[in-house]
Amino acid sequence: MISNSRREEPSISIIEFERLIENGETFFFEIDTYEFLLEHYRQEGNIQRLFSVCDIARSHHPFSVNFIIEEARTHLINNDFEKAQSTIEEAEALQPTEIEVQVTKAWIFQECFRFEEAAEIYHKVLPLTDEKEKDEVLYQIGSCYQAKNDLKKAIKYYKETLIQNKGHKEALYELAFCYDELDDLQGSIVFYKDFIDNDPYSAEAWYNLALIQTRLSLYRDAIVSYDYASIIEEGFSSAFFNKGNCHMSLGQYQDALDCFIQTSKLEKPTAELYTHIGAAYQKLDKFAEALNFYRKALDLDQEYEMAAFGVGECMEEYERWKEAVHFYQKSLRNNKNLGYAWFGKARCEYQLGNMISCMEAYDNASRILSENPNVWLSWSHVYYKEEWFDKAIAIVEEALEIIPESTELLYRYVAYLMGGGKYKAAIMALENAILIAPESKKYILEFFTDLNTQKAIYQIIEQLEN
Repeated sequence: MISNSRREEPSISIIEFERLIENGETFFFEIDTYEFLLEHYRQEGNIQRLFSVCDIARSHHPFSVNFIIEEARTHLINNDFEKAQSTIEEAEALQPTEIEVQVTKAWIFQECFRFEEAAEIYHKVLPLTDEKEKDEVLYQIGSCYQAKNDLKKAIKYYKETLIQNKGHKEALYELAFCYDELDDLQGSIVFYKDFIDNDPYSAEAWYNLALIQTRLSLYRDAIVSYDYASIIEEGFSSAFFNKGNCHMSLGQYQDALDCFIQTSKLEKPTAELYTHIGAAYQKLDKFAEALNFYRKALDLDQEYEMAAFGVGECMEEYERWKEAVHFYQKSLRNNKNLGYAWFGKARCEYQLGNMISCMEAYDNASRILSENPNVWLSWSHVYYKEEWFDKAIAIVEEALEIIPESTELLYRYVAYLMGGGKYKAAIMALENAILIAPESKKYILEFFTDLNTQKAIYQIIEQLEN
C-alpha cells in the first residue's frame, strides 16, 4: 500500500518532473519519489498523469507491487473495470498473499456489484490485517452485506467496526440507515444509547440518535441530543439545522429561527437554509423578513421551488393575488407534485375570479393531497358560495370516500345538503354525524353565521340526541 504518511521532500519538484516528461528526457527515480508524485496527482484528480507515473514507475521498478495496485485503482476510478481487474491480477500473480492486493481486488469486485466475492475476500484478509486497519475491513464487509440487502448481517459488521473504532463516522451513519430500512427505529435508539453510555463524547452518536428520535416524532428528546452533539463538536452546523426543524415541528418558531440563524453563521448559506429562515419568520407573522430571505434563496437558486412557494404564501397573505399566483406557478414549474402550491394557486385564482384555473388547481391539489380535508373543504366551499350546491355535495361525498374519519367533512356534508334544500337527506346525514362524532357538532353550528339558522339547527340536534 502506498502510504499517505508525511515523507521527506523528494529530490525533484512536480514542475521539474512534468518538464522531463514533456521533453521526453531519460530519467530514473527511487520508489519514494514516484510515491510522492502519485500522491500529488491522486489529490489533484489528474487521471492522465496518474497513468503516466504508474507506467514509468512500473518500468523502473517492475517488482514493486505497489505501483501495479495504484494502476488498478486508477483504472477503477476511471470506471474501466475490466482493466482494473486484469491489472490487479498481475499484482496477485507477483504477490498473492499481499493484503493490499486482496483488498484492492475486493474493492474492484464491489464496484462491479460482485458483493459475495468481495465479502469472501474481506473475510479472508481480516485475521491477517493490522489491528489499526481492521475497522475498515469490517466496515467494507458490512457494506457488501448492505448492498446485498442482508441488513441484519450489515448491522452486525457495522457494530464490530465501531467496537474496533468508536469514531468511525460512516459505520455510525450506515448503521442508522440499516435500522431505518428494517423499520427498527427503537432498536436503533437502544444501540445508540448503549454506544453513548460507553462513549458519551461521540458527537456523531448523539447526532444519529437525534435523527432517529426525530423520525419517531420525539422532537423534545431529539433537541436534547442535538444540543449534546453541538456542545461536543463546536460548529456542528447540521445539528443546529436539524434542531431548528424540531423546534418548527413543535411550533417553537423563535427557537427554530435562532437555530437556523446560527447555522448560517457556521456554514455558507444555501437556498434551502435561507428558505428555512424565511419559513420561521413567516410562522412568526414577520412577512417582510420572510420575503427577504425567500428572495435571498431565489437569488442563490432561481429554480428552488420551496422558496418560490414561500413568496407565494406571503403574497397571498398581503392579498396580492396575481403575484401570489405567479410564484405558486413558479414553484410548480420544477415540481408538479407540490400539492400545497396547487392549493394556494386555487385559492388565489378564485380571488381573481378565474374559475376555470381555480377548479383545475383544486383538482390537482385534491389528487396530491387527497387525505387533507382542508383541500376538499375549501374546494367544495367555492361551489357552495357560487350556489352550485350539487357540485359542493359531490365534492364532499368524494372526499368522505377517501377520508371517512374526517368529522368536519361529515358535518359540512350536512350543511351543504341543507343549503341545497335537501332537508330529509340533511337530517339523516346529521343523525349519522351525531352518532359517529357527537363532540364535533360545533362544525355545523360555526358554518352557519345566521343566528336564527344556528338556533334551528341546535334544536334539531337536541331532538336527535334525545
